[in-house]
Amino acid sequence: MISRLLRNRLGVRLVVISLLIGSVLSVFSTGVQLLASYQSQKDDATEVLDQIDQALTETLEFALWTLDFEQIDVILDGIAANEAVSYLDLTSVTGDRWQRGTPVEEPVSQIYDLVHDRPGSAQQLLGTLRVHLSLDAVVSRVWEQFWITLITNLAKAYIAALALLYVAHVLITRHLRNIATYVADTDVHDGTADLKLERPSRQYQDDLDSIVLAIRNFENRAREAFGLLQREVQDRIKSESEAREALSVRSSFIGTMSHEVRTPLNAILGFLHLIETNEDVPEKQRHYAHVATKAAQQLHHQLTNVLEVSRLDSNAVTIIRRATDLRRLAEQWRDTTEATVHFHQKAIKVTLDLDPDLDEAYNLDGPRLTQIVTNLTDNAAKFTASGEIRISVRCVPQSRDGEDTHGLEICVADTGEGIEKYQVQNVFERFTQSDAGLKRAHGGSGLGLTISREMSELMGAELTLDAKERDGFSTRFLITLGCNVRLGAHDD
Repeated sequence: MISRLLRNRLGVRLVVISLLIGSVLSVFSTGVQLLASYQSQKDDATEVLDQIDQALTETLEFALWTLDFEQIDVILDGIAANEAVSYLDLTSVTGDRWQRGTPVEEPVSQIYDLVHDRPGSAQQLLGTLRVHLSLDAVVSRVWEQFWITLITNLAKAYIAALALLYVAHVLITRHLRNIATYVADTDVHDGTADLKLERPSRQYQDDLDSIVLAIRNFENRAREAFGLLQREVQDRIKSESEAREALSVRSSFIGTMSHEVRTPLNAILGFLHLIETNEDVPEKQRHYAHVATKAAQQLHHQLTNVLEVSRLDSNAVTIIRRATDLRRLAEQWRDTTEATVHFHQKAIKVTLDLDPDLDEAYNLDGPRLTQIVTNLTDNAAKFTASGEIRISVRCVPQSRDGEDTHGLEICVADTGEGIEKYQVQNVFERFTQSDAGLKRAHGGSGLGLTISREMSELMGAELTLDAKERDGFSTRFLITLGCNVRLGAHDD
């Protein structure tokens, strides 16, 4: 029982505080009581002087007058027997002297003149009696009473504190502990348990009943909120499942339709090419075939982008790395870009700048990297009226595992119209173009840069845009590949 009470930290703190307060009050009240007792005993001790004056001086005067020395000794011994008297000194006029005790300076002393009254004559001085009183016995008794009283009061205080601790445990803390256990062990959504106090029911509620009522009300509100949250979570899970299903259906539909449309479109492109290159066809019809070919090629390009987006959404794009001659690949990019510029019938110069420190081969997915660069060069050719498109490939110093190595940076720059600052953050968004007004000058769905960004991330590369004009180039797209593209390097 006592160990359980001592584990009640709240009750122990209350008891300790009550003990401190009780101890201070006990010491104070004991001091007041003993001060009064000391004063009373001091007054009792000083009454000895009055008794000597009233009862013994006459007898002592008579003994001196009659020179009854034995009687004087008896009287002095009787006075000295009192514990309050520490020293007696009787000196007669004849030169006789009697002493009792040790002559020590005491705080209380009295001198008595012993005289003899003769009828019809003046008083005759017989001697002088000096009495010193000692308060040591009084002080000793007071200290003894102090310790007895203090120990008694402290014992009462400790007993009262233990009783208070027990009462606090029975009436308050055990119920608070049960409430805390209930709150800690009961789930909010579990309505099977009920908080009850282990005590008889009462007519009037106290603070514990108010706490229990507040907890029950909180439980009810929490259960309602938890139920609403569960229903909301279920609705969101259902909505997410439906959205995924819809996305899957949409991706499947787009992929199927793209394939179905591209097949006849390829046939159309083939026949248009035959018409355009057949010399037996009149010039006007061949011109119509040329215009139709350009439109069909644009449609084919957009269908290809839509198909790529569908494959990216369904995680169907796989990156296959193999040893790739980057110099030859870059020359193909230049040739393709020149063909694109010729297709758009623009006076644009295409240049290729290769870093002389390039390795002979790199561990790359050449077709996917070509797809990214082609999207960038097509974009540059579309938005550049005249000037230059530059493709540059250079080594970028990097550090791997404490060793100095290099990655790659592929840059496609053009001298086109440039991109406004407020549009830079949107160029990689789907179905977004920098000239997305009603009368925009260029066509397209705005998917090329999105596909390039997502494809770069799959390759472990980073595609960024530098829209600041430098060396006459207004737009610079940078593809940065890590040092893992070098042959023999492990993927990050």
